[in-house]
Amino acid sequence: MNLFFRMILIFIKASLRKVSVDVLGETTLKFRVWLTDQDMFAHMTNSRYMSFSDLGTINFIMRSSCWSEMRKRGWYPVICAQSMTVSRMLKFPQSFDVRTKLVGWNDTYVGISHTFERNGRTHAQVNVLARFASSDRTRVTPQDMIEAVGSTAQSPEIPRVFQQLMEEADSACAASQKNNPKNN
Repeated sequence: MNLFFRMILIFIKASLRKVSVDVLGETTLKFRVWLTDQDMFAHMTNSRYMSFSDLGTINFIMRSSCWSEMRKRGWYPVICAQSMTVSRMLKFPQSFDVRTKLVGWNDTYVGISHTFERNGRTHAQVNVLARFASSDRTRVTPQDMIEAVGSTAQSPEIPRVFQQLMEEADSACAASQKNNPKNN
């Protein structure tokens, strides 16, 4: 995490908010491109989109009450795959919003979308595929997490882009197990 001070600020603000977000709700964070967010081409560097997406995920986890339940149970999220599409560059000192939403889940993975907007126009989209792990190595499904926060929500239909990420993650896992039988 290369946006450490921004992360601390988000952590504090999310902890102090009284209003929580439903697991199928959306959170929004407001940022500004700093000089240190740019690359040598004078626009926000690609890696920053992923880092700002991490901040969006942290904010969503805290605001949807998942954080306290995860800590109680020793659960934590693990990123399995990501995709990014940039349609318009962000530059210093532009302000922008990151909208974060849980788009769906299956028995293993949860899909989270991060939309980067400026003045109502989409500049980038980051799609993240994650799973939950447990400190005691027991299996944790996304539905376990949904139920832990007291929600009865069922997954919306999973968008094709996330289905493709799930297939890629499963293929990579199978290839890893085939090539490293000692790690099974």
